[in-house]
Amino acid sequence: MSASVGRARARIGLLGNPGDLYGGNVLAATIDTFETVATVTDTVFYAPASFQPDVAGLQRLAIARVAPSKGAIALGLTTDVPVQSGLSGSSAILLATLRALDTHLDLGLQPLEMAQIAWDIEREELGIVAGPQDRVIQALGGLQYMDFSGPDEIGTHESLDPDLLPPLLLAWPEEPGTPSGDVHRAVWERWSAGDSAVRQSIAGFAEIAETGRQALLDGDTTTLCDAVDANFDLRRTIFTLDDDQAALVAAARAAGAAAKFCGSGGAIVVVPRPGTDLDAVADALGPVASVCRRVRVSLAP
Repeated sequence: MSASVGRARARIGLLGNPGDLYGGNVLAATIDTFETVATVTDTVFYAPASFQPDVAGLQRLAIARVAPSKGAIALGLTTDVPVQSGLSGSSAILLATLRALDTHLDLGLQPLEMAQIAWDIEREELGIVAGPQDRVIQALGGLQYMDFSGPDEIGTHESLDPDLLPPLLLAWPEEPGTPSGDVHRAVWERWSAGDSAVRQSIAGFAEIAETGRQALLDGDTTTLCDAVDANFDLRRTIFTLDDDQAALVAAARAAGAAAKFCGSGGAIVVVPRPGTDLDAVADALGPVASVCRRVRVSLAP
């Protein structure tokens, strides 16, 4: 029996995050390093024993949203996206599953429809505090500048040439990060209560993202790196950071690179400043990083 396959790439938040939760602008990309693959076949629905319960649960929620009465189907899934790394592993499960269901059942779903469905599942079914960025970039793929300030909550999107980016490095500590919903909840509550410090910081993320976008278009790596560092520095004024995550960023900066969190988990993205050797930065990160590797933008979502 043939299976229909759906894929989704891990993503990195380059600039502006977590401003997407508050109607801001962000720059993000899917990467070629990690991938989630879902399969769908016509048979008795099951959750393989090797699955984590929450993985099978995510796939069931996807079925309930788009194909609640399509009969018995079997789901499979493999992923190498590290757990709680800030690389959007849970969104990748949903997007890959929705793509497989779309192919298998000929649902005719468009990429942004799938992004909306995935976001709705995480917000409404799982109670996760999150913006739309992860689902949108994983639906579209490539390098995208996304603006969530308008009336359409799924935003407007500008596809940029990945070759505008300098080489990138991804690193993360041994211990996984905190789940993204937990990271964002306290800040979201402060923002909702009108906390002036939080609201000022959130406005700053949007400005940083626009500065970084223009720097990319201008080929100005120094300004791009300044924006990456500014994003991290602004984030730490309103979020509590784990010591091992902060140590990664400090080590990258000391080696002549800019660095920030990819998302809300443990991974950081490292951007070398002009004249800085990326291999030397990787060596400097060795004592504090569990994994450190080069990554490229994936045009495939």
